[in-house]
Amino acid sequence: MERILVTGGSEFVSRAIAIHLISKGYVVDILTRGRRDIDYKGINIHHICNRKDKHGLFNTLNEIDYDYDYVFDITAYTEEDVRILTSVINRKSLKGYIFCSSGAVYLPTNLSVSEISETGYNPSWGNYGEDKKKAEEYLIRLYRKESFPIIIFRPPYIYGEGNNLYREAFLFERIQCGKPIPYPEDVNTSVQFVYINDLVEVFSSTIETNEAIGQIFNVAYPEKVSWQDYLKVAMSVMDKEVPMVPISVNEMEQMKVSPRDFFPFRNDTFLMSTEKIENSGLHTPSINLSSGILRSYQWYKRQKNLPLYLKLTKVDYVSKM
Repeated sequence: MERILVTGGSEFVSRAIAIHLISKGYVVDILTRGRRDIDYKGINIHHICNRKDKHGLFNTLNEIDYDYDYVFDITAYTEEDVRILTSVINRKSLKGYIFCSSGAVYLPTNLSVSEISETGYNPSWGNYGEDKKKAEEYLIRLYRKESFPIIIFRPPYIYGEGNNLYREAFLFERIQCGKPIPYPEDVNTSVQFVYINDLVEVFSSTIETNEAIGQIFNVAYPEKVSWQDYLKVAMSVMDKEVPMVPISVNEMEQMKVSPRDFFPFRNDTFLMSTEKIENSGLHTPSINLSSGILRSYQWYKRQKNLPLYLKLTKVDYVSKM
C-alpha cells in the first residue's frame, strides 16, 4: 500500500486532498503546526511541526520507521520551504513529489498562457507568485540533477466546499441579504476556475501513472468567464437577483480604492491553456462553474460560524456611489 505525506491537512486544499487520498485506501500522514483541530478520520500519523524548522522537521519525520512513496506538498510557498522538506525526506524511496504551485508564476498578459509561457514577477500577485516561481525552479533543478520525481501543478482560482477565503461566501452573503455586488468594470478581463474536487482528482491521479514525472501542468476547467458571468451564475444558483454595480477605473481613482478593497479577486485576466493536461492521462477537470457554484452554495448553507480570510473593507462604500 502506498504511503503518502500531505503537508497541511487542516484547511481547504490540503484537507481535501488528505480526505480524498484516505478514501482511496492509501496510508496517509499529514504535517501541520497543530493550530487547528482535524475534523475527519482515517489519518495514519499527524505530524505536528513547523516545516520551516529543519532540525525539528527531520526529527519529527524520522520518528517513523518507514519512508514515503509520495509527498503532496500543498503548503510550500517559498524556495526555502521545498528546500527544507526535500532535504529531510528519503529521496531514494520517493515515487512522486507533487507540488501545488500557482498560475501566479506567469508574467502579466491578457492572453491564455501555456506551460511554456514565460514566468516572472507579476505585480498583481507580488511576492506570492515570485516565491512560488522560485520554489518551482529549485524543484526543477533537483529533477535535472538527480531525477527527483517532481510533478508541478499550476491552478488558477480554486473554489468549492471548504474554501476559507471570502470569495464564494462573499457572493452568497450579498445575494442572500439582497445587497448589491460591486465589481471592477473591465470588459477585457476573463478568468478561469478549478473546482476543489477536480483539483484533488488531478493530484491523486499522478499515483496511477509515471508519465507525468518531471512535468508542469496547468490545471483548470477550460471555461472562460467575465466577472459579470461569475455573478450571474451565483444569482442563478440561488434563484435571486441583486444589482450588479460596475466600478470603473476612474471611479476607483476618485474614491481612492483598489479592486481588492471591495471585490475578492484581482482584476486581471487569468487564463490558462489546458491542452497539455487533457492529453496527459491524468484526470481532466470536468466540473463547470455553474455546477461548482451550486455545490459550493449547498455546502455554504450547512456551515455555521465559517472562519473566512480576506478583508473587503469598502464594499458598502463603493456600492452606494
